Order: sequence, then structure tokens, then C-alpha cells
Amino acid sequence: MQKAFYIIILQLSVLIGSPTIHPMVKSILIPGWGEAELGHQKKSRFFFHSEAILVTSCLSAYKMARVKENEYSAYANEHAGAKKISDHRYWVDIGNYISNHAFDEEHLRMRDGKEGQWSSYPWYWEGGDTFRKRFERMRIDSDKLLFTGKFIIGGIILNHIVSGINTLYLTRINNEKSYSFSPKVEFHRDNIRYLFSLELDI
Repeated sequence: MQKAFYIIILQLSVLIGSPTIHPMVKSILIPGWGEAELGHQKKSRFFFHSEAILVTSCLSAYKMARVKENEYSAYANEHAGAKKISDHRYWVDIGNYISNHAFDEEHLRMRDGKEGQWSSYPWYWEGGDTFRKRFERMRIDSDKLLFTGKFIIGGIILNHIVSGINTLYLTRINNEKSYSFSPKVEFHRDNIRYLFSLELDI
């Protein structure tokens, strides 16, 4: 949300600071804006509606991911005594090990130096694997929603780029130079000359 706020501020500063903006730039900032200025209302509505759907879907995915995150962290706290910290790896390990001691034992065997990593944030699934596996499903659901939100951000960026390219194309069509091409024949005493006349309307 904070990044989106900064992007909006940047867009507004650009708009206020420049009195004349090329339609392509307008479409890159707000998809459909450049098309509307060029009189292509149908294309403008398509990009604008696409943007609205993508942004709404992205915000919804992030919101639901946060709700799911709060649910699984509360569940782990209730059934395993887990502490709420921001390190995502912590929650992954909680779903993979019955306790932090089980985590330490495995990593001692692996000799990777990770034993004791979560000694300050211990957990133990009193309900056994049943609660642990349910928690793991909750965490995966939250991660899927978070990934979906990130994927939609890519779609939003692509929508801006495609709208800008489309507007540039429409601009060039509208500004296409008209021309006329006509051959001429001139007869002289000793020869004949063929002339070609090219007139450009620029």
C-alpha cells in the first residue's frame, strides 16, 4: 500500500509539473487516458476497466493474505506457543517441525549451523501433527494469495505499457502524412522525359 501511495504521488507531481503531456505518457501513467484524448473511447474504456479490475484484485489478494497471516499466526500461538515475528522462514519451519527442538536435532545431523536459530522463539505442537498440518495449510493459502497479488502487479505494469504502446500507435495513425504521387511525361525535340511528382502534406 505504501509503494502504491508513492507511485500515485509521483504521477500527480508529473501531471502538475508539465502542462503539455504526450498522449503516450498519459496512457503509461493512467491506462486509457491517452486513448480518450485521441477520441478512441472504446479502447480507452477497455484499458481503464482492465486497470480497475487489476488494481481491485491486487488489493483484495493482499488484504486476504494479511487476514490469513493473522489467522495462522494466532493459531500457531494458541496451539504451539509460537511468537509473532516478521521472519517468514520462522513460520515455514513451524509448519515443518513439531517443535524447535526437533528443528535443532535435524540441523545438528545436517551440520549446517542452523541449530538454535529459533531458541528465542520456541514452539511445540501439543496437538501433534494434526494441528501442525492444519497450520501448514493455512500458511500455504496465505502465501498463495500473496503470490497472486505480486503476479497481478506484473499485470498492472503490463497494462500500463501496452496502453502506452497502443496510444503511440494511434498517435502515429492520426498524424500520418498524406501524399500524392503522379507521373508526368514531357516531350522535347530530341527526347522524351518521364517525371514523377511526389507531394507531401506535412
